[in-house]
Amino acid sequence: MVFSYSVIWYYCPNLYEGNTDLNTNYDVPSTIFLLNGCAMLIYQTLDNMDGKQARKTKSSSPLGLLFDHGCDAMNSILGSANWIAAMGMVCGNVSDLSNLVGAKDIIATNIQSKSILSNYFGGDAILATLLILCPMIAFYISTWEQYYTGKLVLPPFNGPSEGLVMGASLSFISWYWGVMYWQSTTLMDGVIDMLGNSSMVGSVDLGFMEGRVRNMDLIILASIVGLAQEVLLKIISVARVYGLQCLRTLLPNIILVVSTLVMVHYDTTLLLRRPRVMMHLISGLFTEMTVQIMLDHMVEQNYEVIKRWCLVPQVCLAAWIMSGESSIETLDTILLVYTTGLWVYLSFKLRVIIHEICDVLGIYCFDIVTPHPKKKKKLM
Repeated sequence: MVFSYSVIWYYCPNLYEGNTDLNTNYDVPSTIFLLNGCAMLIYQTLDNMDGKQARKTKSSSPLGLLFDHGCDAMNSILGSANWIAAMGMVCGNVSDLSNLVGAKDIIATNIQSKSILSNYFGGDAILATLLILCPMIAFYISTWEQYYTGKLVLPPFNGPSEGLVMGASLSFISWYWGVMYWQSTTLMDGVIDMLGNSSMVGSVDLGFMEGRVRNMDLIILASIVGLAQEVLLKIISVARVYGLQCLRTLLPNIILVVSTLVMVHYDTTLLLRRPRVMMHLISGLFTEMTVQIMLDHMVEQNYEVIKRWCLVPQVCLAAWIMSGESSIETLDTILLVYTTGLWVYLSFKLRVIIHEICDVLGIYCFDIVTPHPKKKKKLM
């Protein structure tokens, strides 16, 4: 997945390069989306096999659980970013894009401005942000539920299985039919044409949607609806048993989601200017809080919400942007420094966690053959 992400980053650094509705000369080979589809299926297969392999070799351990789910948390942004690139999403207004790249002749023949979903949520920048945040919210809620119940319960239609298959299918479609398939309105228009005169749902005539619902809008809408249902059911289920006080441990994820949406809403060109930096920042914050709640579940400690200090600069940046006094150059520099510092800190934190778990359990990381000194002493 890292390799696939890096290849797509090379060809689509700003995510929208595959969109041929823009009057640009980007050369984006469609095979990069074939690569991504294959990478996702390989990742899914290995992710579902690692537990079986650990039990077969009698090497199951809490470190394996933490490492597996920690890698899944980091992988969330890789999949989301590649999906956005595969659909050729312009993470903002096309008019803003033309000003940023200095190409006054950019022609937007797509229906971005006519999209019902885009207009409802306030633009494609918000839709792209939701596409990034939805898998993260679902992942955090499942981990949060496991923290209280001790069980990782996945719905019948879940991300690690069916979700990844659908994500891979999305990439295969972009490879075969091209990125612009997702910018067209063929799916909803086809349904309306098929219904003909009977295109009525209750008292609503679906005819007004013709030419206004892009194929990618359906993907995003399905993600939002599916997430809302899963989150609501899990929160109600856990709160009934453990009381409303358990909701406080949702606060870090809520702060991340709200502050990110505020930043993108009030700075409409943020994802156009620095899409990768912004995504890496969101990913780092999400990974830190998710790994910590998993670790606290494993060692039976309280999840300290107040210690999520990594979120403080994000909240301050969101407030600064909302005030309207932020400078683009200064903001972009701060974001880069913040993201770099966050991942350096996260790297050190993960290294220490892995070292301490290995030391306590008397095991090596990535080595199940070499006897550990602590186990040798026990045998003696």
